[in-house]
Amino acid sequence: MSIRNSVSLIGNLGKAPQVTVLDSGTKITEFSLATNEYFRDREGNRQTRTMWHTVKSFGKTAEILGEYLSSGSQVAIDGRLSYRKWIDRHDQVRITTEIIVEDFTFLSPKGQTNDAAATSAAEAAEVEITNDRMERGASSQIAAEPAPKMGKKPSRKSATTRKKSAGAKARASLTALIDDVDLPF
Repeated sequence: MSIRNSVSLIGNLGKAPQVTVLDSGTKITEFSLATNEYFRDREGNRQTRTMWHTVKSFGKTAEILGEYLSSGSQVAIDGRLSYRKWIDRHDQVRITTEIIVEDFTFLSPKGQTNDAAATSAAEAAEVEITNDRMERGASSQIAAEPAPKMGKKPSRKSATTRKKSAGAKARASLTALIDDVDLPF
């Protein structure tokens, strides 16, 4: 079994990525990625906790991320954790956790932030509802229709009962075979 340092995150960029070029010509892109965690507090209210992650990429990956990502873009990142020690201006040793990108997937169209995607989806839904109301007449209301009745599905209990009865029949036929044969003991 191989133990691997692996991280997968899906989130939104906090600000535009910063691209820097080293003297060797290698490009480095750094950005912050926000991920949300949803939970219920003791009173049962839904809460959201946002975590911020520092993400770095190198080489061709850095070039692509720097070109196509912008503030608010949604992206999926696969990578590894990296820890870096440094000394701050008060001579305190600090440790920074970074995610080094190994693979990524763009989840927002180029130049479109997550907020813009949500707005365009809401506008499309509004247009669809408006068109539907116009087809039915402006004074009619949209009402939910009951789902059509489907054929009866076999329940798990009946399938389990069938398995048990099949096993019981097999035992009964085996017992009948044994009873028909004269055994010496």
